[in-house]
Amino acid sequence: MQIIVNAISANTGGIVTYTSNLIDYMSREGLDAIVYVPPGFKHQSENTNHLVKVVPLKKRFWGPVHRFIWEQTAWRKIVRQSGAALLFSSANYGVLFPPIPQVLLVQGEIYLNPVYREKVLPKLSRRERLSAWLRRNLMLWSARCSRETIFPSEVALNAAADYDNDLHDTASVNYLGVSPRFMMDRGRRVWRADGIIRLLYVSVYYPHKDPLTLAEATRLLCERGLKTETRITMEPLDFSTWDNANEELHALQSTEYLSSLRMGRIDHSELSHALCEYDAFVFPSMAETFGFPMVEAMRAGVPLIVSDIPIHREICGEAALYFELGNPSALSRCVERLNGDQELRLQLIDFGKQRAEVFFSWGKHVAGLANTIREIIEDKRHRILINALHARTGGGVTYLRNMLPLMAQDPRLKVHVCLHEDQKKLLPTSLEGVRYHYQIYPRGFWRVLLREQLDLPRVARRLAAKAIFSPANYGPFLARNHFVMARNAVSVGFVERRPLKLAYWMLLYAATFISFARSRKVIAVSNYAKRGMERAFFGLFVDRLEIVPHGIEESYIRTTPEKKRDRFLLAVSDIYVQKNFTLLITAIAQVKRAFPDVILKIAGRPVDEDYYLKLQMLIKTYGLKNNVEFLGHVAADQLRELYVSCGLFVFPSTVETFGNPLVEAMACGAPIASSNTAAMPEVLGDAARFFDPNDVDEIVTTILSLMSCERDRIDLSRRAKNRSMVYSWEKTKEKTIQIILENS
Repeated sequence: MQIIVNAISANTGGIVTYTSNLIDYMSREGLDAIVYVPPGFKHQSENTNHLVKVVPLKKRFWGPVHRFIWEQTAWRKIVRQSGAALLFSSANYGVLFPPIPQVLLVQGEIYLNPVYREKVLPKLSRRERLSAWLRRNLMLWSARCSRETIFPSEVALNAAADYDNDLHDTASVNYLGVSPRFMMDRGRRVWRADGIIRLLYVSVYYPHKDPLTLAEATRLLCERGLKTETRITMEPLDFSTWDNANEELHALQSTEYLSSLRMGRIDHSELSHALCEYDAFVFPSMAETFGFPMVEAMRAGVPLIVSDIPIHREICGEAALYFELGNPSALSRCVERLNGDQELRLQLIDFGKQRAEVFFSWGKHVAGLANTIREIIEDKRHRILINALHARTGGGVTYLRNMLPLMAQDPRLKVHVCLHEDQKKLLPTSLEGVRYHYQIYPRGFWRVLLREQLDLPRVARRLAAKAIFSPANYGPFLARNHFVMARNAVSVGFVERRPLKLAYWMLLYAATFISFARSRKVIAVSNYAKRGMERAFFGLFVDRLEIVPHGIEESYIRTTPEKKRDRFLLAVSDIYVQKNFTLLITAIAQVKRAFPDVILKIAGRPVDEDYYLKLQMLIKTYGLKNNVEFLGHVAADQLRELYVSCGLFVFPSTVETFGNPLVEAMACGAPIASSNTAAMPEVLGDAARFFDPNDVDEIVTTILSLMSCERDRIDLSRRAKNRSMVYSWEKTKEKTIQIILENS
């Protein structure tokens, strides 16, 4: 497994530090890698083994655009001919449409940062703003073409996602490290040992680095009688490369700062020694993606004072004092506070060392990188993208709540889930090993339908998913290796008479037809569902239909002590027309004559508001206000209690492909009176008393018969528990995975 590493931009700053440590720790990790570096790159280490080969590139570049063009042409050819299994591009930009899988590291692209956009970009020249725009878009484009994009902080990832939210699909955070040489205790300087507070700011110049705030804070401290000297590791040459930086350079070189401010580079190899000679490390930068110098100072045991921006909060935590961005007075007050509080200084030092040790280790960073690389190259698991966008209520939610944990645990699968951000509370979203891809846009039926067609195939391509599974009648029409589940009966459209609702069901019919035509296999939840789809689509998809029944949720299977049941009737279903509550309520009006205290409890959301209002009017007409109770959505534990305690479970639906409430009621031993149409006889077997759902008199007779005979109810309860053992989510998972693996 050889890796080819693009480190050809490792000329100055953090990328040099990164590349040196990457080479060392790749060697320790035992990775077989060839690392291309720029001419003149110096790396000396006893840790490098024969598996990591460092190759200096002879070519020089006149700028990032020239380098990027070269990478797309000559470098692409080198990569293709290398025989490597994976390309690691370590400096913001990568190969577009690479010939082998690519992992991209974005570690210095401050042009994405919102603070940089707000406070720095407007002050730059037109040329520099154009350069920033170009760099930003080249990075985003590179990320879109990479199998995985690594960011050194959550702030950096979120800043990039502001431009392209899809980056969350293939992005992760992997903190960078700090060299162990920074943790060596060298008898560091005693605070203000010579009567002078010595401050250090390590950085090359960029317009967002804000050295003037530190210079002015130093002057203010000296004015107050607290002698302070500051070292800023910037050179005048750094400023000359920026169009509008001369004014800032002239200000730093003015006479008012002359006695207290020193500028000049400190070689990085000497930095660990130099840090011990300063009282505090100051970092006033306006924007960062990580901030190597802060972490090195923490590791070296130097108190930190940093500008209060999100990235500094993320990296430093409690190991720093924070001051208002661009405010010299606030910065000077932080220095005064440190000067007067030895306990605070020691606390910051301890917090900094601990934080650097826990979070910022090159060993951890490269181990994480190695795991990412190995997962891409060596992972033989079947990568599957589950389309959960349509699971909003009822059976769709029940299905995924039970199937996602089981599929996540299956060693044959690598599971990705695509869902809308408003489904976070509906579905399990913290399963170990599962990657979630959130769609963030205002939800609406047409919008979801359109975005599903556009977004899911793109996400699947970026993930290199081998299959997409939509546990709904339809999904993305243009997806490769697509599997759908016939969950809703399209024949419902023939029951509906309202124009808008009828239009919805006709659209569902069309979407289902196209999805079936484009799918590898269609999972039907029952024989009835399979036959219904065969009839609805004229037998066109007979060879694609496979039967996989649903299972029973674990919480309903748990045994409970037998107890006397109440006399209330229970119906469980979201409320819309084919659930046939109109005739059930009409039947209750007649049952009331024999049992005046009869109570029907209906658990389910009023999905169809018009139909729900019609039922309310019917209750009022029959005078059933005290006999029919709508419970709305009921949590699983409460629903289980209803199943266990009801005198009779009634299921009047006219069209049903499976009916999850049926198996739940059976598992809880509820006596069941059910419609004799659709999938109900198939699902229930001998565990129910059946009736014609279109015959009110038969519904009444069945209910009265069971309410009047406890022995029959006890017998049905026993049969229900026995029948429920046929259904298992583990069996459902196994058969579903088998179908997907064999056909993709």
